[in-house]
Amino acid sequence: MRIGIIGAGRMGAWHARNLAGFADGHTLLIHDAQYEAAESLAKAVEGTAWHCTDELLEAVDAVVVAIPAAVRTEAFPRAVEAGLPVFCEKPLAHTAGAARELAAVAAAAGNDRVQVGFQRRCDPDYLAVRDRLGRGDLGRLLMIRCTAFDHAPPPAGYETSSGDIFADCLIHDIDAVHWLTGQRTVSVRADEARIGEQPPGDGVAVATALLTLADGTRAVLTASRFNPYGYDHRAELLGTRDSLTIGLDERTPLRSPFTSGTGTPAHPAYTGFTDRFARAYEEEMRAFLRLARGEAPSVCPPGEAVLAQEVADAAAGSAATGALVTLPDPPGA
Repeated sequence: MRIGIIGAGRMGAWHARNLAGFADGHTLLIHDAQYEAAESLAKAVEGTAWHCTDELLEAVDAVVVAIPAAVRTEAFPRAVEAGLPVFCEKPLAHTAGAARELAAVAAAAGNDRVQVGFQRRCDPDYLAVRDRLGRGDLGRLLMIRCTAFDHAPPPAGYETSSGDIFADCLIHDIDAVHWLTGQRTVSVRADEARIGEQPPGDGVAVATALLTLADGTRAVLTASRFNPYGYDHRAELLGTRDSLTIGLDERTPLRSPFTSGTGTPAHPAYTGFTDRFARAYEEEMRAFLRLARGEAPSVCPPGEAVLAQEVADAAAGSAATGALVTLPDPPGA
């Protein structure tokens, strides 16, 4: 397959390297607004750098759209309307309204081979817990609690192109809650702040959100852009028969001073998302290849990504006003 990579930044490079590492013999065609970046990545993955997006789209069998959310509203529609299988990084767009428009473009084009990049849907542990939930092993689910603590804050100006702490960080947990439970969010109350003097200099961004799901289950989401010990992203699920956790292992950057020794993990702590979710990102690209070959449906269609983004936007609104925000019923509900 000839696979186009639009965007040679952090995520485009990560997906390109994963694709290049597979034994499928794919050819990678790389485009970036900064041609030098495309050339550098193409050299690293034995691909080819391309100057023009439209020419690349005519030459490929599938495409990965990994440019910042704020500038996706041109490349994504062109790829979808060309009938190509499209992988698009999350969030689908820079606002929920723009995301709805992009999802509508895919629907109008009749292109159901679109996958949005919520990689936790491909993580083996998340998949195993979803299976157990589906079998009823936990009984009646009562609560989900998610931790999203980054090791280091993003660079200055990152939120302008990629979204705030809800749209960029907690949106992963929002989507995971929806996907794990099969329930949508009906209301959200959230809060955010900047605390202390740690990087990025004007305080650490922290946020909380309480989601009420359609069946009454509560999900409590917590996020911080700075954790001195490492990257700590995990989930806990409490049911009437059992409780489970996802992501709590020997590399979780969490210490207990009440156990023997120092409480410091024996293994190196996770340092970032490509470390913690390395397997999930590989499986995500494998899922996209299956979608592109017509072997399996999308693991994350655009409409489901829009639902997560609408909740993220509602959380940001709640944090700004302090009010409970009720989500409207989806069309046809």
